[in-house]
Amino acid sequence: MKILFIGNSHTFVHYVPLRVKTFLENNGVEAQVTMLTHPGVGLDWHLQQSQTYFNLLYGDYDAVVLQHNAHPFPGKESLVSAGVKMASLTPENTRVYLYMTWSEKNNPEGQKVMSEAYEELAKETGAGICPVGKIWWQIKEKYPDELYFADGEHSSVFGASLSASVIASTLIDKEMDIDTYYQEAKKLEETSYDQRLIDLVLKDGEFALI
Repeated sequence: MKILFIGNSHTFVHYVPLRVKTFLENNGVEAQVTMLTHPGVGLDWHLQQSQTYFNLLYGDYDAVVLQHNAHPFPGKESLVSAGVKMASLTPENTRVYLYMTWSEKNNPEGQKVMSEAYEELAKETGAGICPVGKIWWQIKEKYPDELYFADGEHSSVFGASLSASVIASTLIDKEMDIDTYYQEAKKLEETSYDQRLIDLVLKDGEFALI
């Protein structure tokens, strides 16, 4: 399976695509992953980049996973407008999936707004939904593991692993309950990657990418 991820730091922090690849290969699915990401941007920004068009039109991907701004979430109209345009660029042989993110740690009520916006985009485009945000809050209520990075917005390593388990299971239509999502995320939490890659860290009390 060849997968393109388009998004921002909620895709690249702790390398969600790599963890998706690990999950798929653990389930017998060979996977190649590519990501087009930039901090703090949405799908509207990606629509202004030539690399977006080239990858969608000529990358021969089996799936593309789209992720919009999350913190703050700019609203349904912003997501749907950019998402519809992105989906219209996607060839018929590439399945579109939506990476539903989570609301801020101090804003649990914001999840409903975000979830409904992703559901509306799915309805408009026929895309599949990777309901990370919904599963995120269910896991948070049931388990003590910290899902958030220190800023209360980005994911911890465990949070990125949960995101990957939801996305990957959606890609292969693997049904899982909350406990299984948790168990799979704990496995993915151990994923290692080349230490030359940059990642989000807390350095001298400041957030940095090193």
